[in-house]
Amino acid sequence: MTPAADDPCPCMPEEQAGMDHIERTAFYFESGGQSLFAWLHRAAGAGDHGVLICPPLGHEQVHAHRTLRHLADRLAAAGFTVLRPDYLGTGDSEGVVEDPQRLATWQTNVEDAAAWLRSMAGCRKISLVGLRFGAALAVQYSARHEVENLVLWAPMVKGRRYVRELTALAQTAQMAASEAEAGSIEAMGFVYTREMAADLGKIDLLSCTPRCQHALIAPISGDGGLLDHLAKQGVAAESVAVSGYNEMMAEPHDTVVPHEALKSITEWMKAKVPPMRAAAAISPSALVTSMQTGGVRESIHRISSAPDLFGILAEPAGRETSLPWLVIANAGAAHHIGPGRLHVPLARQLAELGYPSLRVDINGIGDSVAADPENENDAYAATAFRDVSLVCDYLRTRQPGRPIVLMGLCSGAYVAFQSAAQLPDPAIIESILINPLVFFWKEGMVINDTSMDQLVAWREYGRAFFKWSHWKKLLTGKTRTGFVGSIKRFSSHLKPLAEKVGKKLVASLQPARPAAPEQYLGCGHPARQDLAGDLQRIASAGRTLAMFVSDNDPGHFLMMYQARRKANQLIRQGRLQCHFIPNADHTFSTADARGRFHRMLIEYLHRRFGSTPSLGAAPKTGGDVLLASTLSS
Repeated sequence: MTPAADDPCPCMPEEQAGMDHIERTAFYFESGGQSLFAWLHRAAGAGDHGVLICPPLGHEQVHAHRTLRHLADRLAAAGFTVLRPDYLGTGDSEGVVEDPQRLATWQTNVEDAAAWLRSMAGCRKISLVGLRFGAALAVQYSARHEVENLVLWAPMVKGRRYVRELTALAQTAQMAASEAEAGSIEAMGFVYTREMAADLGKIDLLSCTPRCQHALIAPISGDGGLLDHLAKQGVAAESVAVSGYNEMMAEPHDTVVPHEALKSITEWMKAKVPPMRAAAAISPSALVTSMQTGGVRESIHRISSAPDLFGILAEPAGRETSLPWLVIANAGAAHHIGPGRLHVPLARQLAELGYPSLRVDINGIGDSVAADPENENDAYAATAFRDVSLVCDYLRTRQPGRPIVLMGLCSGAYVAFQSAAQLPDPAIIESILINPLVFFWKEGMVINDTSMDQLVAWREYGRAFFKWSHWKKLLTGKTRTGFVGSIKRFSSHLKPLAEKVGKKLVASLQPARPAAPEQYLGCGHPARQDLAGDLQRIASAGRTLAMFVSDNDPGHFLMMYQARRKANQLIRQGRLQCHFIPNADHTFSTADARGRFHRMLIEYLHRRFGSTPSLGAAPKTGGDVLLASTLSS
């Protein structure tokens, strides 16, 4: 799965050559008394014109992460000094989004980020690029401070409309019901408190008076009167239609970088800026690489330069523990914060309990930049196992002999599973699989593979088969397709499944082919599908597995369909456990589901390894913990 190869306007060779020399530096700086995480993008001889990129909020920030990194690289290659921060309570910055007075805090973050460019990076001039909500923050900043240029990409002109959009998303979500505070909004894995929604609803860019020379508006469909408003304020504003917005805001594994749009924005910015002087050198003391939040210390780690591997380590502050490292792999193509920022509070909670937790981007995902852009954004890259091996080597140099537990959601679960089956590193003692969708992968597969879909559909038909209410609807013709239509639909699913089961039965009667050891000693996808063999290899290496499965996710069903006998054997031996999480979807897109999952995982780790301080430090999330002592169904 390599969506990058389908990008309609890839970089020209000369453009890519310019971006190969971009220096990307992750660091923290203070804003409002807390630590703000940011990326600085510079080329050799960077100019003294700073560009501050203001990202969107919530799921839009996660989905746009890839595109905004590419935009920062393009602007840096054009000579600008570019800063790409995460607001407090978002991304890798300190805090949570539910903290009070978020809008005022984010306005302060933009103020402090621009001040950092001026004071620490030596930028004499500042321009801002804002996407969606970030465009609103950029305009509000320009109403208080003079700036050179504004680029407003799909700007949130009216906050009330934005809040209505979030409300509609929340109402159409699969898991809309939640224990969220009354009046708050849960949309696509993010919570917008009642206070925040009220503050966002008051935003009206048509009431702002920006102090800037030029503005470029790149609307989705209409600019909401913003172009005319800016012109009336004396701003030389223009509106340009750019393509690719929907593609860049797709789910992370489906995103397509709109290179033509990025090129247009960069060229517009260059045309509006007079020749730049060389920026002053930045003092190393201005690029802080660690921060402390509560009892947790987080630090930035460049694990490898070739291949590029980036991670954030959360560990107990000021105390040593002997608990294992936890390595959290990417979930799909979402960068290391995870869908709904799932990984950040989880890693910090685990660190509070004594577990040092590294959330890492495999090469080509998030902030681990692929040398060849054609190879980026592949959630099931064969090189992921090489990357896990390098991470383990890196952790061994920090503390030899400390055991390692691998953990991941979705594709991260596959990486954790196959790493446990393949990698010889004795430090790896366990893999924790969260909602795995596959246990085998080969190049050319897609996640909605027809055979897997048929199996999952058959599971649902099997569940429905024993419900009298469903039979009653069928026999009385009250289904949506009527009696005949329902029978036809049932048969269409039964036939391909029967053929598949028949092939499996024939194959089971053939002598088993032993797996060649060299297939599993290297780094890559297994040569053939052999889940029972993979489970045996994990057990033979002295490793254990734990699965955390949302009650409607197919991971447990697929394991039992493909390797029931071996799975039950490992359960009896205590090497495999499965925990079912009720009322949760695949990515835990409600606060209630996330809290329940965090609690169940922490309780499991406490039983397995112990923890300090006491388990009572974990937040109350509600719901019961369901532990399957057997996977016989």
